Amino acid sequence: MSAHDHTSLPWRTEATNAVTTLEQRAIEARQAGEFENAATLFAAAADQADGPQQHLNLLIRQACCLQAVERFDDAAGLARIVAQEARAEQFLPELADALGLIVDEHTRSGHLAEATHALSEAAYILDHLPNEPQHYQVVHNMAATCAHCGFIEAALELFDRAMRLADNDADRQFAYASMSSAYHYAAQREPDPMQQHRLLHDGLYAATAALDPEGATEVMAMGEALAHRSMMLAQIGHYHAAIDDAQRAMAMATEHGLREERVVAMAGEALALWGSSRDTSVRGLIADAVALATELHATDYLGPLLEVEVEVLWAMELYDEARQAMQRNLERTQRALYRERAARWEHVRLGVEHRRVEAISESDPLTGLPNRRHLAHLLPEVLDDHAPVVVGIIDLDGFKRVNDEFGYLQGDSVLQEVAGVLERVCRRGDAVVRLGGDEFVMVLRETSPGDAKLVFERVRQLIAHRMWHGVPSEVRLTASVGLSVGSGSFDSSRVLADAAAALQSAKRSGRDRICMR
Repeated sequence: MSAHDHTSLPWRTEATNAVTTLEQRAIEARQAGEFENAATLFAAAADQADGPQQHLNLLIRQACCLQAVERFDDAAGLARIVAQEARAEQFLPELADALGLIVDEHTRSGHLAEATHALSEAAYILDHLPNEPQHYQVVHNMAATCAHCGFIEAALELFDRAMRLADNDADRQFAYASMSSAYHYAAQREPDPMQQHRLLHDGLYAATAALDPEGATEVMAMGEALAHRSMMLAQIGHYHAAIDDAQRAMAMATEHGLREERVVAMAGEALALWGSSRDTSVRGLIADAVALATELHATDYLGPLLEVEVEVLWAMELYDEARQAMQRNLERTQRALYRERAARWEHVRLGVEHRRVEAISESDPLTGLPNRRHLAHLLPEVLDDHAPVVVGIIDLDGFKRVNDEFGYLQGDSVLQEVAGVLERVCRRGDAVVRLGGDEFVMVLRETSPGDAKLVFERVRQLIAHRMWHGVPSEVRLTASVGLSVGSGSFDSSRVLADAAAALQSAKRSGRDRICMR
């Protein structure tokens, strides 16, 4: 360890301890239902994070807390920032979490095509995350996103996966609470009475597990489990227990601003009161629940309540209003909802499959160039038959600014232009490959190091002096280049490693230059 490492170690330890302390305080605030405070603490921890991935992880947790208090625009804005940086750095868990919040934003605003595209990308990422405890949160969050979109089967599969990853009581409690609402949602859309009964009992089991007094006591999980258990208990005729749960959930939801849980608790109480007493005064409670649910765009759980509304109006001899309520219910037919959501989920599955095909393809979908997979078997062949071979790795200096200031669409356009520049420089038989991001590889067959330097100097100058379409003329990019020479198929790994090391030397030396190793 160098002297510099020794002097920096206490500072790094102190900074790490500060982040850990802030993160723990944020978690405790979130568990207590103090979501605004938790968001502020997560933001403070992110500002002191020791590394970009931890920074993004803390930011996305801040965004989740903002969403909990219905600061949807703030949460979505933060999620877009995280998604952009996580995609550039290939931080997949943070990218998946951010995409989940973006899906929620698109779904809430009715932009279903955009939601489907984002959900496809997130689902593909989840398929490739190993089943390890550190990925519990991202799997759970994506399950919740699927549930919000109405993809209940997918949500239940992911909640089950999250449950297997949970390694502490707090995580298990959250997973059970979320599963209870998903089972409840599935039961309301199940036309088969026997299957509906089974789903309700599965939901009751999950809710009761979430409320286990020996487990953790996270406010949001408890409020969700109590509210949904109250409504499910009322649906199977356990009215007094349903009222007790509803009142506990109502108190918790009111104290901590959990408005969606408040809607479900109100519905549970109304169902139980009507079922136990046939008291028509529940009409006011039903009206309040429907009004709040409509305001929140959270009417998915109100099917049983709307049926009771018709019964109440009929009992009060308000026949015209009862008929109007029946008409509203017809417009919410379960079959139509199922067809719509099944079709949308099929689009998500097709999107995931498209990404799988891209992953095994040997061409880059953005530029049309060969990709890293193609290079893996091209390079040994070229080295074996066309020695000497010069390999150059080209990295764009300052490209992140294009993405940050002008957006990813413009960044993609620049990458396509770069690909065109490199292809025009190459001779017949040479190869250009996109490694990923803003890194490219050129493979020059039967080329001496001196000739190769001339070729790559031309590349460097073409990039440095080019004005890019759609980007202000004052924005200029440069290129750092690392070169290495090899011969023989056995040399492929060494040649690439040497070129990568030479590229790092070029960057450390000030960028916009060529280094050979």
